Amino acid sequence: MFEFSPWSLFPWPVKGDLAWNVSPEPNRVIVELFGPAGSGKTTFAHELQRRLQAQGYVAKVVLSYQPGVHTTPFDPGGFWYALQRVVRAMMRTAAFVFRPLNNADELRLTVRLVQTLTPRSPIWAVRFSRYILALSVAWRRSLGDREIVIFDQGFIQAVCSLSLFSGTADTASLVTALDLIPTSDLAISVDAAEPLLSKRLKDRLFHQSYMERLFEANSKTNLQSIPIISRVKSLLLGKERSTLSIDMSDERSLQEAIFRVEREIVEMCSRDRFRSTKQPRDLKAGKDNHAAISASLPRMDGPQ
Repeated sequence: MFEFSPWSLFPWPVKGDLAWNVSPEPNRVIVELFGPAGSGKTTFAHELQRRLQAQGYVAKVVLSYQPGVHTTPFDPGGFWYALQRVVRAMMRTAAFVFRPLNNADELRLTVRLVQTLTPRSPIWAVRFSRYILALSVAWRRSLGDREIVIFDQGFIQAVCSLSLFSGTADTASLVTALDLIPTSDLAISVDAAEPLLSKRLKDRLFHQSYMERLFEANSKTNLQSIPIISRVKSLLLGKERSTLSIDMSDERSLQEAIFRVEREIVEMCSRDRFRSTKQPRDLKAGKDNHAAISASLPRMDGPQ
């Protein structure tokens, strides 16, 4: 029996390497984060950006979204913001799809990833396809940047999420998906204890508008990603990918993780490459100074 597949509408081949899946260039650094929902990826990404900029480096966070902060007294349910978000997403996707020659590699990667780990829900399949397409375009553009580009949810996170929503977590499928995606210069696994993750997700749910909750996965589903992320991390280490693991249990853990990652990125960069014309503020990365900062920090339940 003939089975229709929406992916057959795309005329591009689904075999062969992508033209932009190339080795890292010495004139930029791409950092991507991955980890369970509520682990603190977005908090860490923006704090890392701030610290790097304070040191005089050119750094930016790309495609970042922070849930639970878009409710206003004039739009308590988040309907207007949700409508704006949907319209922007549709316009960006249409711009990509209607210029297939300009975005052929990005479209092909999106098709191949969603083919490999197809979400069981058509709605989630569309949402992931749209996000991966936008991510692919942003990633390709970053290849020519002379700056540090931080993705708080990059391709590794996309693979983990696709695996979760497809119900497919076998090693062969994960390896296939990881082989498809471009390689970042540094992958950072962000983690926290499961009880803390559960608490953060409940707090996030409390602060989210009705429309945000409608578009997001529930806490139970999000927590089911933990073993998948652990397996993906093991596969990355087996591939000898440049990977760091950090803990985001509290403010002290955040600052210690920032120090570790900042030092790793600085070592990747030449001494004066990526330096902006702006003079860095007095925020040294030395061990003594870092220890003094960490010692003065109060304990907190989680990153704010």
